[in-house]
Amino acid sequence: MNKKWGQGQLFAFSGLDGKTDFKNDLVGTLSADRISIIFHTEVRRELAIVGHTAKNITFSAVTGDYINVTFDETHNACFVFYKNGVVVGSFPENSFLTVFCEGEILSEDTENGVTVHNTGDGQVTVLAKRDGRFCFALSTDRATAVEKAVSGLSVDLNNLCAEKEAYYNGKTISDKRFKGLYSKCVSIMKTQIYSPDGRFKQHWSTPDRLPHRFLWLWDSVFHAIGHRNINTELAEELIISVLDTQRDDGMIPHMSSPGWSSDITQPPVLAWGALKVFERTSNKQFLNRVFVANTKFLSWCDKNRKPGGAELYSWNTADKVDCRCDESGMDNSPRFDEQNLLQTIDFSCFMANEMQCMAKICDILGVNKEHFVERFNAIKNDINNYLWDEEEGFYYDRNVADGKLHKVGSVASFLPLLSGVATLERAKVIIKQLFDPEKFGRPCLIPCLEYNQPTFGTDMWRGPVWINYNYMIAEGLDNYGEYGLSEKLRIDTVNMVNRWYKQSGTVFEFYDSEGVTPPWLLNRKGEVVEPYDFKVRYQAIRDYGWTATLTLDMLCRLKNNNRI
Repeated sequence: MNKKWGQGQLFAFSGLDGKTDFKNDLVGTLSADRISIIFHTEVRRELAIVGHTAKNITFSAVTGDYINVTFDETHNACFVFYKNGVVVGSFPENSFLTVFCEGEILSEDTENGVTVHNTGDGQVTVLAKRDGRFCFALSTDRATAVEKAVSGLSVDLNNLCAEKEAYYNGKTISDKRFKGLYSKCVSIMKTQIYSPDGRFKQHWSTPDRLPHRFLWLWDSVFHAIGHRNINTELAEELIISVLDTQRDDGMIPHMSSPGWSSDITQPPVLAWGALKVFERTSNKQFLNRVFVANTKFLSWCDKNRKPGGAELYSWNTADKVDCRCDESGMDNSPRFDEQNLLQTIDFSCFMANEMQCMAKICDILGVNKEHFVERFNAIKNDINNYLWDEEEGFYYDRNVADGKLHKVGSVASFLPLLSGVATLERAKVIIKQLFDPEKFGRPCLIPCLEYNQPTFGTDMWRGPVWINYNYMIAEGLDNYGEYGLSEKLRIDTVNMVNRWYKQSGTVFEFYDSEGVTPPWLLNRKGEVVEPYDFKVRYQAIRDYGWTATLTLDMLCRLKNNNRI
């Protein structure tokens, strides 16, 4: 199991173990300077072991719901999520376990080893202790919190710890170089999962539980791709939950909670992801459900995101300096700085890829595929006719107003490889740019922005490496028979993630393409603020969802190909 303690790592109850509560979710992050967990309630609480004099602290487990620590090789402590809102565990006799509250405690009652913290924010926590055991519980009323905490002291702690260990020990990889990383990915994937709630009739996932809490469209698909390696039924559920958010007109929002959705969409990748899950399940009923819903969604995209009189697609943009194009997923990419209406290379390629995948699904389901083949060819032709720059040998966005190419090179311009719209000759030309140091051939492949762009740096979509694009570009290289390059990209990617995991104990939202700046010091829509506090400023998110799921999927693929 993962044994690395690191600041900001998530600690949460998984919907795989029982019912979660989206509105009253007790989620913690590991602190930097002591053995403690900061729970991000409205008024934050910190559950801490203090007063010990140990000179040697070791961990046998640091997962998203189970931590086991030893002080000076003789005294043990553990933290275990028992159920939603309830953490149980033990602490050494030569130490003290307490709760620190960030704000004012309006009333604090201590009696018979039970301490109640009422901070006046509608949430009450209780810490119960007895004979080296503890239970920390959250509720919206005092009586329920006390009952949870007191009853939690009677939990069979040894059995609960054994169950957690069995889960993680049953999901591992043989290569010693990546054992810890693989286990870490499994842990993150588990903490992402919510139980059925509201519109979601099955399990659903979120990018990282904190600071993000909602379901995202393409994140969920990337999550399903990872989960197909360890739980195929869950992988199907994560995609079906996206379909639960679909509006009557076919639109699928980019972000949803059990009772709310945004009014913009996100990259169409549902058919692509569903086919990947189907590879492991052969479940035609699941595939048909995605096919029906996705047909409506792609039709909505045709009607609402295709201006300019060509088979090319445009993202919705907003007048926000640090988030011009949330819909594309590339929030602050300089592609959108000028706020022009663009026929975009990524949206158009995603649509072409979906049409191609829908045609493959038709073959599996025995349905006529002519419509989707025609749509793929039409989009393919217009991408090549309007978005290709012959002089520079690259694909770009196109300004709808004047028809000129908008020459901001980004990883989006490699998506013609994934969608198969690039000719073989053009594919060879753009692949060369992957390794040109003045373009994308930086020490750590692949920067999300071309190196010679004036805004290139370490701020989110302005230079760092994103694992989802590395994953998709590797798939694209496979499409053109560049198997050696695709495997090199996968190996380099997992090595990069593993390098920083070994230093920090976690995986991050994005990474420095120069391999110099640690992920936790990269800018994210502004400069880094220390000490780390996502309530002050989001920074490269720790324990990030698709980094974990796609890294795990790449590790599994490399293992199956005997490359690790």
